[in-house]
Amino acid sequence: MLSRLQAAIPVLTEDIPFDRWAKKIFTWKMNRKQTMEAILDQREFYRLNMKKLPPLDATLVSESGADIDLEILNISAGGMCGRIMPSVPLFQNQSLTVAFVLPLEEPVILKTLASLVAIESNGHPDARVLRLQFSDGLEEMKKEMLHGFIVNKQLELIRQGKEWEIS
Repeated sequence: MLSRLQAAIPVLTEDIPFDRWAKKIFTWKMNRKQTMEAILDQREFYRLNMKKLPPLDATLVSESGADIDLEILNISAGGMCGRIMPSVPLFQNQSLTVAFVLPLEEPVILKTLASLVAIESNGHPDARVLRLQFSDGLEEMKKEMLHGFIVNKQLELIRQGKEWEIS
């Protein structure tokens, strides 16, 4: 009876001992988890839609030095989406410098590099919508301020009973 059970149970060969095999699996999972945590920052997923809030404007500076006015449509700690007039030629993956004033109790100027991820006409023949990702990354303190601003504005909208979206 025991010999029949032994034949049915798979045996690990001596070429790949169990402890080495288990170490590889768990090391891979741990390394993958650490990599994902390094890549993903949850603050970047809190996005504030500016439809029901006072307008927030930014200035983009292209590599050629041209200033472009941007009306911010939504913002997160990882990037923003905004509308511009199509006067300046822009292309995808272009690096731009973004500067805007964060309207806190004491206003803060945020300035960082951003990569142009997408350009859309969005149904407006006279305006284009840009999607920007902060490529240089904000300083940790400024990123925390921006995240706090987003969460506070979302809470204000909820308290006022206005409809709000996480776009």
